[in-house]
Amino acid sequence: MTALVFLLLIACLAASIPIFMSLAIVAFIIFFFYTSIPLEILPQRMFAGVEGFALLAVPFFILAANIMGKGGVTARLIRFANTLVGHFPGGLAICAVLTCLFFGAITGSSASTVVAIGGIMYPALLEAGYSSRFSLGVVTCSALLGMIIPPSNAMIIYGSVSKVSVGALFMSGFGAGIVFAIIYAIYCYFYAKKHKIPLRAKASWRETARTCREAIWGLGMPLIILGGIYSGVFTPTESAAVAVAYSMFVARFVYRELTFKGIWMIGLESAMVTARVLIMVSAATLFSWLLTVQGITQQLVRPVADLHPPYWAVLAFSNVSMLLAGMFIDVFSNILIICPLLLPLVTGAGISELHFGIVAAVNSDMGNITPPFGLNIFVASGTFNKSYLEAVRAVLPWLLLAILSLMIITYIPGISLWLPKMLYPGIK
Repeated sequence: MTALVFLLLIACLAASIPIFMSLAIVAFIIFFFYTSIPLEILPQRMFAGVEGFALLAVPFFILAANIMGKGGVTARLIRFANTLVGHFPGGLAICAVLTCLFFGAITGSSASTVVAIGGIMYPALLEAGYSSRFSLGVVTCSALLGMIIPPSNAMIIYGSVSKVSVGALFMSGFGAGIVFAIIYAIYCYFYAKKHKIPLRAKASWRETARTCREAIWGLGMPLIILGGIYSGVFTPTESAAVAVAYSMFVARFVYRELTFKGIWMIGLESAMVTARVLIMVSAATLFSWLLTVQGITQQLVRPVADLHPPYWAVLAFSNVSMLLAGMFIDVFSNILIICPLLLPLVTGAGISELHFGIVAAVNSDMGNITPPFGLNIFVASGTFNKSYLEAVRAVLPWLLLAILSLMIITYIPGISLWLPKMLYPGIK
């Protein structure tokens, strides 16, 4: 049965059937021919997959991200980051990394960060003397921070699967995101030193204060969202609705770069993105139920579990599994399909579900820069008018750095867990 399920899935994907349809088709075929479960139950399971309270945050964060991304926040964040680090060797490249860090705390999205930050930073990097390959790589791969730094839609999806606190997952993202940012910034520094990239003049305190004042409204969003969550004013799901209201106010009345008609059009675009995400969640939920009902989950995990591997081997196996899956499927499918398979193995090895959550989120996000189907690669190729192969060559050095960062996050759990442990008593 296990072989049949995955052969059918591979056949559907090879026929260029969309992933969500492939998952649903395989589930319907197996339930129709090999079980006595009435087919009327299957649509109910699909709807149940998107009824979770935590998932309500996804459409709100998508809408807030798009409003802030098109409402004048990006340029102000870049100017502020540049006054902080622009005078160091590799300063403009580090500015791109730092801006992605800031922007990730607003958007929670990786692909949108490529467009929003890269659209401004890529030509600026070329003008400053950086090579096209390096410039393309830094803006494409630093965008990973968009889904690691909270809020993160990937963490919300994992929380719905594992029942781990979304607030605790958000807090674990800070340590992981900082690890990525530091390693990327070090690479930028040594690249600029090696290639003798000209230094920029150091910004005055007055200029730094001015750019900080201009960017403060954008920087205020994560403070309001996370502050509200951890002070108990609202839940992580309710914080997403607060983020929408705040972003609309800032874009329309503070920066005044969006009209009400513009906000309406952004709402329509966000609805389409939300539909694509949630229909994937719905189909993946049905497929995961199929794996559970047919005992396929246990069949896949049992051979590894019977070996009684140590925790480090379980984590290595999990990393390899999710990285390989990320080469072919999107972030949410990776979490929804692979994590339920791995969670029994992980918990059996005594690994914290929270720690595994940040490892899973980072793994799935790295799929965005992993050939052959990395979303960020395609977005960067189209946005910057580069061939697919050029984009792949640009991301390869950064992918190696991302794997190094992943290893640090995986095997030094304290980096990600110290902040959740401070705010959530009882977390291990």
